[in-house]
Amino acid sequence: MTQENTNTVADYKKLNITNEVTISRKELPLHCPTNDSALWCAHPKVFLAIETSKNKSARCPYCGTLYKLKD
Repeated sequence: MTQENTNTVADYKKLNITNEVTISRKELPLHCPTNDSALWCAHPKVFLAIETSKNKSARCPYCGTLYKLKD
């Protein structure tokens, strides 16, 4: 694997690691990817129990997007 390919793989793994999305209660139940997500970066739909978490946040295990619930 060349250095260029290694960087591409690393960038892909970090695709949404810093992506944060704030959602409201009317958008519950929360699932990722959301209906607004691009199809090219879709993964299996996973429901996230954000409303029962201590800090009202949840991270997608597939893409790393951090969701925060606003009250």
